[in-house]
Amino acid sequence: MNDLIHYDIIADIHGRFDKLEALMERMGYCRAGESFIPPAGHMALFLGDLIDPKPGHALPGGVRATLRAVKAMIDAGHALCIMGNHELNAIYFHSKGPDGKCLRIRGSKNITMHQGTLDDFPDYDDPTSEWQQIWIPWMKRLPFFLELGGFRAVHATWHPEFVERLIDRTFEDEAFFIAASNKFTPEGEALETLLKGVEVKLPKGIGFYGHTGVWHKKIRARWWELPDSGIGYDGLVFPANPSIPSDPVSEESFAQIPGYALDAPPVFIGHFFKPADSPAHPERHNVACLDHSAAKEGPLVAYRWKGEARIKPEHYISHS
Repeated sequence: MNDLIHYDIIADIHGRFDKLEALMERMGYCRAGESFIPPAGHMALFLGDLIDPKPGHALPGGVRATLRAVKAMIDAGHALCIMGNHELNAIYFHSKGPDGKCLRIRGSKNITMHQGTLDDFPDYDDPTSEWQQIWIPWMKRLPFFLELGGFRAVHATWHPEFVERLIDRTFEDEAFFIAASNKFTPEGEALETLLKGVEVKLPKGIGFYGHTGVWHKKIRARWWELPDSGIGYDGLVFPANPSIPSDPVSEESFAQIPGYALDAPPVFIGHFFKPADSPAHPERHNVACLDHSAAKEGPLVAYRWKGEARIKPEHYISHS
């Protein structure tokens, strides 16, 4: 156990370098130029979504500073990072397919979501720019998930079938890269689920407004739930939402849920934008979402994993 690396697992920074800097200081990391040096025996693990501040919550220069810090830490052997859905979206937004068209539509919705990053890199379409020369290739090399000998990390969903489908696949394989840009291919389906979650249709005529003000007819599901024919949509939605009805989830919808075994290793996720006042507590003894809305008013949260098989609330730490 003396040689065990203690991982400091951090979710969804979204360009809030001010919160990252405060969190690293609280955890005993030392600032070194653009980077941070961890305490002895520690390593940082970032769960993706380094980029794309939420509208109205951008820190000027924060995306650039966050990317530079994380890359410098990885280059020094002080950190690991996996891909989030915002990195995935950005890669396709700035890449073209065989037909010469961008692989992610540059419509108003996608531009709004990505604007905070574009503001930090105003020359983003210049082939010689820092964005095109460094950050797009770097993001394309990020792994889609990690298994680290005692715990697992993925941005949104640990889905065994889809994990298996993506083992040893990288965006450096151009054929895979193009195939995965379509969410209806086997490659795209797997990547969408791991990085964006499992979405379940609500009963006809039912919907709700999400945190971005968009009307949704589907819910993000608690994918770790084990089969239960009596669970309602209100019990399956994550995070909890009082506007979701209690109608029993259909068998067809529940069939989408991979579940997560009670004796499986701890798995850490981000993505789900839990309310800022969510308690520092796992969703289950072996499932923890660390996204506490740092992109807006919430704290940037880390979990300090020290080899335990059950996630401990006392190992949570926030930037403030």
